Amino acid sequence: MSTPLITEEGLTKLKSELDHLWRTERPEVTKKVTWAASLGDRSENADWSLEPQFSY
Repeated sequence: MSTPLITEEGLTKLKSELDHLWRTERPEVTKKVTWAASLGDRSENADWSLEPQFSY
């Protein structure tokens, strides 16, 4: 295939977003999940269900 499927600018933007998600968002989500797990069953945790859901 001779036509690039993504531009250099697009690749840079995606890499930047991935870096942000791994370094900023993921640690915060991990803290929240750990906190929810410490309260017991996550499926019955009201605070857990009130957290905004990410949609990708």
